[in-house]
Amino acid sequence: MAADTGSGRPVWVELSSTDVDRARDFYRRLFGWDIEVIADPQYGGYGMARLDGDDVAGLGGQQMPGAPSMWNVYVGTSDVDDLAQKVSRAGGTVIAGPFNVGDQGRMAVFQDPTGASISAWQAAGMRRFGQDRPNTFGWAELNSRNVDTAIRFYERIIGWKPQASDVGGGQTYTEFSSTAARASPAPGRCRPRCPTTCPATGRSTSPSTTWTGRPTGPRTSAAA
Repeated sequence: MAADTGSGRPVWVELSSTDVDRARDFYRRLFGWDIEVIADPQYGGYGMARLDGDDVAGLGGQQMPGAPSMWNVYVGTSDVDDLAQKVSRAGGTVIAGPFNVGDQGRMAVFQDPTGASISAWQAAGMRRFGQDRPNTFGWAELNSRNVDTAIRFYERIIGWKPQASDVGGGQTYTEFSSTAARASPAPGRCRPRCPTTCPATGRSTSPSTTWTGRPTGPRTSAAA
């Protein structure tokens, strides 16, 4: 599930865990989140994490059997069905949806051509997303083994504008901007308000291609 209506920018983060009870306890202690499990069975035991009354993240069980524990980033859209068609035309894969999430909104899960999964959210009843302060969402980053392909894909389906910075050693770091905000001018860094709106890409040295969400504040070294 997700929140906010900001098309083209991160509007929600959620954890899919193989041990959701243990994960809830961990993040309660780490970030001071209050986590309430939704009683309605249609939400499958989904937990809403709140900080000072604001919804800041979701925590739930595995979405697919055998999937690892992972954080998911949601990008806002005004028309998730149209976005799903764009994903297919651009060489991506629609993994799930689009489908309704109760009366809260409509979502889908996609995989880009480089193998990274990202979700989309069309908000209805659920629109709030607490961010841009300590112990809330602070940045979204794609670590890809094919950065050029990933950049072209997200430019095409979401309209993000890339800005590359030389970070030395023959490497570049690309930050995306949308109409909601512009990218940070510093390579690999950002001004206080930038992280909520500007995903970025870097070349991966791991076997997988993944999106990663990072919190704002003094505990950034513990990011998922």
